[in-house]
Amino acid sequence: MNSKIFQLMGIGLVLIQGSSLESMAQTGVRPLNKQEAVALALNQNFGIQLAQKRAELASVNTGWGAAGALPQIGVSTTASSTVSDQRENPTSFIQERLESDALNASAQLNWTLFDGMRMFANKQALDVLAEQAEGQVNLVVEQTVVAVLMAYDDVLIQLAVEEVLRNSLAVSADRLSRLETAQEWGGARAFDRLQIQNALFTDSLALIQQGLSREVAMHNFSRLLGGSEWSDWKLTSPLDSPVENGGWDAVKSAVLSDATAIRNAMLSRELADVGIAQAESGLFPMVQLSSSFGDQRSTFAAGDLSGEGRTQNLAANLSLNFNVFNGGATRRAIQQAKIQMEVADLDFADQQREVLLLARTATDRMAAQASVHQLALRMAQNAAELLEMGRDRLEFGAINSLDFRELQVGLQRAEMEVLRTQQAWSAAQLDLKRLQGFWNGAIELE
Repeated sequence: MNSKIFQLMGIGLVLIQGSSLESMAQTGVRPLNKQEAVALALNQNFGIQLAQKRAELASVNTGWGAAGALPQIGVSTTASSTVSDQRENPTSFIQERLESDALNASAQLNWTLFDGMRMFANKQALDVLAEQAEGQVNLVVEQTVVAVLMAYDDVLIQLAVEEVLRNSLAVSADRLSRLETAQEWGGARAFDRLQIQNALFTDSLALIQQGLSREVAMHNFSRLLGGSEWSDWKLTSPLDSPVENGGWDAVKSAVLSDATAIRNAMLSRELADVGIAQAESGLFPMVQLSSSFGDQRSTFAAGDLSGEGRTQNLAANLSLNFNVFNGGATRRAIQQAKIQMEVADLDFADQQREVLLLARTATDRMAAQASVHQLALRMAQNAAELLEMGRDRLEFGAINSLDFRELQVGLQRAEMEVLRTQQAWSAAQLDLKRLQGFWNGAIELE
């Protein structure tokens, strides 16, 4: 159908009938599917970049040197030159110009040979801390992916709702066109004309407000992609219907093995276990090796007299330190570490229960939304059929304009309910995938 321009009560309304979402795309709009949107967000998200830098810092600190297992070697060199002119000093025993030069070089080595296995516990703790930092990266990645996909779907929903309102507006415009034709032949009533005009105004207002909702959704989506300014995207991925999750047993197994929150709690539990080994190292003696080497060369000149000298020193020490009593500090540290381990065990159990509860809730939501969505589809089909039947009955006078408008609004509400239930269904599946660790380590950033 051709475009038709209506001038009603000073309001200019341009109706593009039969238009699709594709024909509404503007020239120069960038196409974007879901995979591209996720990749763009992950590479530009500041939260992920900060988490990656923290993980990089933790990874740098995992060497044996940071754990205290490697020796410490120091080298120092000192050069000095001294001139003392005593030729005009009657109180000096040697009344000559005294010159001396010295060069000192030394090296020191300190190495802890045994500290009750503390160095190995320190190394393990540093490795766990690095894994925890990586776990935080995975957590931020999961949250970003879910947020982007939900925002992507929200834009699609807003566009679909806009299309529903546009179709409803097209029905009202078609009725007004028929009424104007009938009015020319004297067959239209003023009541019907005013009722159709109000319906047209109502649909126009709803379409304008929906356009604002679409722009807000696009703004939010663009911010998640890391854009500083709003960009107009042409979203090419469809609003997919979720798929079956394979049953609760499969979901439970995936949650317990791959959920990021549970894996992070396991790392905290492992770190607490390492803390016990660190505290128990105080019960053992400490063996340390230290050695030093020094080489000093010097020259001396006093008038016609001059000479050179050299001194070398080499020393090595092996020490054994054992803390016999320190006021019970070691025992208290061990007791605190064990209590901390019990706290970590409780936190791990609580985290398991919490994540399983959330997963069960998401599974139930998916099942419920699947049933609701099917009912909404049936209702929309019935509403569409009723509207088509209403067209014929309106022509024959079996129903009036108010009855037809009610059928029109009923179809509009039913189609919006289909979109709303599909969005809720999809959101439940995204939440369930996150709890199952679906994106845990599966996405690599450039």
